[in-house]
Formats: sequence, C-alpha cells, structure tokens
Amino acid sequence: MVAADTNARALRDAFGDTALCVETDVADPASVAALIEATKTSYEPPGVLAHFAGITRDAMAAKLELDAWEAVLRVNLTGTFLVARACAVEMRARGGGSIVLTSSRSYLGNIGQSNYAASKGGVVSLMRTLALEYGKWNVRVNALAPGYIETPMTAAIPEKVRGMALEGTPLARAGKAEEVAAATLFLASDDASYITGVVLPIDGGRTTGLAPA
Repeated sequence: MVAADTNARALRDAFGDTALCVETDVADPASVAALIEATKTSYEPPGVLAHFAGITRDAMAAKLELDAWEAVLRVNLTGTFLVARACAVEMRARGGGSIVLTSSRSYLGNIGQSNYAASKGGVVSLMRTLALEYGKWNVRVNALAPGYIETPMTAAIPEKVRGMALEGTPLARAGKAEEVAAATLFLASDDASYITGVVLPIDGGRTTGLAPA
C-alpha cells in the first residue's frame, strides 16, 4: 500500500489530479464494490481495467499445504473474477471498455507451482468467457502471460531457478516491468479495438516454440 500511495502521489505531482489510491482486498466483494464506487465518485465509471493483483505460495504438489493452495486461488482467481466482473458491468452500462487481466506463462504448467499455475490457467478461461459474454456490448477482454519479469516478487527466486528460466529464453534476459506496461497499454487502447479473447505472451520467446519449455 505504501508503494501504491507513493506512485499515486508521483502521478499527481507530474500530471495533476489523475491518480487515486484505494486499499482493496480483491477477493472481498464488499471491498471491490467500494473500489468501484470510489472510482466513480472521484472520476467516472471505469473504461479500462488493468488487473495485476497476484501472490505466490510455491511448493511441490506433494508438500503443498491446503492453506497455500486456497490463498493463491483466492487472490489470483477469485480476486480477478470479482474485479473483472464489477468493471465489466460498469463498462457494459457506459457502452464499452477494455479489460486486461494478468495470467502467466505458468498457466502452461510449472514445477513447484501447482496452485499458481492452476490459478493462472483459470484466469485464461475466465478471460475467454468474459470476452464471449461481453463482446456484444463492446467490452474487450484480453490477458497477458508474462514470463520471467524483474519484479520484487521474482527477486526472491533462487539464482539457480533464475538461471534455468533465462536459459530457456531465446532473448536471453529477464523482461522489464515497463515492457509489460507497454503491452497493457496497447491492449487497453483503441489501437487494439478489434482484439479480444487473446492471451499475449510477454516472455522473450519461451512459448513460441523457439526454445524448450
């Protein structure tokens, strides 16, 4: 929350009254409803959603505690559903909009991430279903599938695992948050006005068949 508030202040300082920071539990319907109301009160009903909330609780399946399974599904899948649904309803009423959800390359399966992979696979199925349901109201729904991106979350990954990830990446480097942001901006913009129901890999080529999984 501290980082989000700092970023919001930086945006306001740079561009004026253009940022609102609202602490939200994405898996709590009441908290999500409060976020939507705060947005409508301060600005207008949302026309774009870029949803990035997610957590990891990694372990091999045989050792994965049920609490860790449920925590990841609660935030990554239920939370994505609640926020996306709330925004889709508002976008339908306003005549259109763009929703960009965040899956992961791990939705294809990843050792030690059965909970995370399942949640991100669920995000892909959710995205495609919402794209089908809301397309007739000009609401586009797409998903990002980032690979290894330099973030505070991936900073905790052991060096050996990081090396293995980069070994299988044709571009031979980690991605940057700015590169994910650029893809998000494209899918949210009118430049992508005829794109919906798509999973966009941002992974340096790992899922293109250029390198082994």
